[in-house]
Amino acid sequence: MYFIVDALKIHLKMIHITATRTMPFSKEKIWAVLDDFDNIHVWNPGLKNSHSTTSNRKTGLGAQRHCDLAPFGSFEERITEYIPNEKMVIDIYDGAKLPPIKNMGGVIILTEVGNRTNVSFTFQYKTKGIMGKIMNPLMIKPKMTEGTENFLKGLEHFLKTGRKITKQELKQAS
Repeated sequence: MYFIVDALKIHLKMIHITATRTMPFSKEKIWAVLDDFDNIHVWNPGLKNSHSTTSNRKTGLGAQRHCDLAPFGSFEERITEYIPNEKMVIDIYDGAKLPPIKNMGGVIILTEVGNRTNVSFTFQYKTKGIMGKIMNPLMIKPKMTEGTENFLKGLEHFLKTGRKITKQELKQAS
C-alpha cells in the first residue's frame, strides 16, 4: 500500500530541468531581448513563430503570447512574475499537439558575475496519464532537456550575431 502511495506522489511532482550559461553581456542587454516578449521566435530555435495576445501589454506582469513550435504544436504563455533585469516566470497554460505533459512553465533568472551575466533557465512540467509516465524518461525529458539548453544557446547566439541560430550552429554550440 505504501509503495503505491509513494509512486503516486512521485508521479504528481513537477519535473524541473535547469540549464545555465554565463554570457559576456550585461543583464540589461540580455533582459532587453527577453523583454521583447512577443518576439521570442526571433532567437529561440524551438519556435517558428510567436505573437502577443494581449493588446494592452506587450511585456511585464500579465503579458501573454502565443507560440508555434517547430515543427508542429503550439501553446499559450503568460508572465506570472516579473522583476526587470532579474527574473521572469512564465506559465504555459494551454497547448495543442503537445506531448502528454501539463502544468508547464519556465523561470529565467539573471545574475551578474563581474562583467558577465549568468542566465539560468528552468523548465518545469508534470506528465499526464500513464502514457506521460512511460514516455517521460524515454522521449519527453530528453527532448525537454535539449530544448532548455537550446533556449540559452539561441539567446546567446542572437546576442552575439543579431540573428537566429541555425541547426548546424546549434549542433556546434557548446
